[in-house]
Amino acid sequence: MRLTPELVAAWAGSARRATAAVSRAVEQVGDGPPWWPAQVVDHDRPAEGIAVVTVRPWRRLTFRPGQALPVCAERRPGRWRWYSPANAPRADGTVEFHIRTVAAVSRTLVHRVRPGDRIWLGPRRSTGLTLDPASKADLLLVAGGTGLAPLRALVEQVAAAPAGRRVTLVVGARTLADLYDPISLDKLQSSYDWLTVVPAFSHDPVAEAGEQGDALTVALDHWRPGQEVYLCGPPLMVAGSRLRLLAGGVPAERIHLPDGFGV
Repeated sequence: MRLTPELVAAWAGSARRATAAVSRAVEQVGDGPPWWPAQVVDHDRPAEGIAVVTVRPWRRLTFRPGQALPVCAERRPGRWRWYSPANAPRADGTVEFHIRTVAAVSRTLVHRVRPGDRIWLGPRRSTGLTLDPASKADLLLVAGGTGLAPLRALVEQVAAAPAGRRVTLVVGARTLADLYDPISLDKLQSSYDWLTVVPAFSHDPVAEAGEQGDALTVALDHWRPGQEVYLCGPPLMVAGSRLRLLAGGVPAERIHLPDGFGV
């Protein structure tokens, strides 16, 4: 993903909304703790400007795949950014975040945080990307950049109870070198016969014909009636996606987009 003035402005607006959303979320917690500490147990830099950060909260964290949590680094007190876990709840309680360098909080989490450091997590909140527990429909998941995180968590949720549904996960990147989580994707693809992972490369001339184009263009080639479509990615990708999905024949009630808390 190339940073442009428009994209930076979109992320800045998202950061302002994130701070306001943390305040609202804390007000709604009731008698529970408004935030709690977590220890960084792993910090990987799989690509330029991206970190995969695994933390272990000091008390078990309850959340649903597709939800988001506000994250604060000790070096940036009072500054929060919303991220969706990249995993379904684990037996060991760890939570994995995929973080791209954009502004102050993300730069700290990518470049300065190390294993053993402490971060703070706030109350979970819905982003519009959780699965309907009453639905067993097939899924078309469309990820741009680190928008892969909540959608990978949905794949793990389905893996716990497949119920016969099939899942297509389209993962967008500029080039093959920008595909930052290929090992996990390969493991998922080889583990589940109901899952199809499709890379989409917007600026890679040597990509196979069916993999050339932005994530949404490639995803629409894979859309089938009856699928529920979940999409997550940079703000500019999300902004124009609803109209493109509707124009591609996807019914409005089957389109699920993040509601602005970031990923």
